[in-house]
Amino acid sequence: SIIETNMNSGSDQLSAVLPGRRIMGIFGFCDIRNFTDCTECLQADVMVFVNRIASFVHRAVKDNLGSPNKNIGDAFLLVWNLPEQR
Repeated sequence: SIIETNMNSGSDQLSAVLPGRRIMGIFGFCDIRNFTDCTECLQADVMVFVNRIASFVHRAVKDNLGSPNKNIGDAFLLVWNLPEQR
């Protein structure tokens, strides 16, 4: 991997032009339905609500061999790597 190669190079210089490799994956996207209505009702507790939902989403994705990639407000980007085909 690019990060691993940079870390193991023994140099204090970062090489941003190392060749990468193509991998196949599936990206999933989900968001919290009626989030605007929820924020109006919950007000200060909206982050508690979002974090609680995130814990369920992250656990479900990890249990199914995926990786939660990014949380963006009321939305979640999720990734599953596909096995390499030979």
